[in-house]
Amino acid sequence: MSQILTRDIEVERLRLRVEKLQRELQSRRTDAQRRLELAAKVHRSLLPRPVRDRRICVDLRYSPIEEVGGDYCQVRFADPDTLFITICDVTGHGMGPALLATRVSSEVRYGILYGRDPYAIVRSLNTFICDHFDETHLYLSFVAARLDLSTLRLTWCGAGHPSPLLIRRNRPAVEPLTSQNTLIGVRKDLLEDPIQQTVELDPGDRLVFYTDGVTETDVSDGRQLGINGLAEMAADAMSVDLFAMADHILERIEADQQGPTLDDKTLIVAEVK
Repeated sequence: MSQILTRDIEVERLRLRVEKLQRELQSRRTDAQRRLELAAKVHRSLLPRPVRDRRICVDLRYSPIEEVGGDYCQVRFADPDTLFITICDVTGHGMGPALLATRVSSEVRYGILYGRDPYAIVRSLNTFICDHFDETHLYLSFVAARLDLSTLRLTWCGAGHPSPLLIRRNRPAVEPLTSQNTLIGVRKDLLEDPIQQTVELDPGDRLVFYTDGVTETDVSDGRQLGINGLAEMAADAMSVDLFAMADHILERIEADQQGPTLDDKTLIVAEVK
């Protein structure tokens, strides 16, 4: 009888110990989820708001595959006549790339407010990443574009990022604004020739910036959407209001998509007046 009682006591102790461990594990999971939700709120707080200006309108959509992602963008006036649009995509997913994207946001913001040229912003960001994050083996594609609203002159410098698209109001062709340099963080001697380029815009022209999660979507015919597929959709969307354009494009992509979404998607559209 005493052996049975002893066994029952040990079983009860074991049960209580298991329940305690389960409560601790659940508490840790809850804390981790709260931290992740906070990180997601911080990350989303860095996203720009739509711009409705008499000389330019800008809209954007951001869709991460996890609570936090490695995409980042800014739409910021350096002064009343100068608008910067920047966008980047950190390699990988999850907390690490999201934290780095947050740090990139701060670094780029200072470059814009100091009035640097796009190539100087790219060079400074590359030096910063190489000096402080070299051992992380995280790299990022990036493009900085500066629009002079008084002259409608767009100057850009890219680093391994998918080509933004220029869609002319009165011309059939879509013009890609190709990156001039390799990925940020690969090497310190980043800048190539030409270090930045400039193009003149006309009223009614639109710009499309995006991350590769958009163009690398698998579509219905077994291939990726690609830049040409996105360019076709963007050109077709010239007939809709600028603030309906991003949704129009993403809805078409979703309708053609085959398989799961594997990467974050960021899409920025702009129209000069």
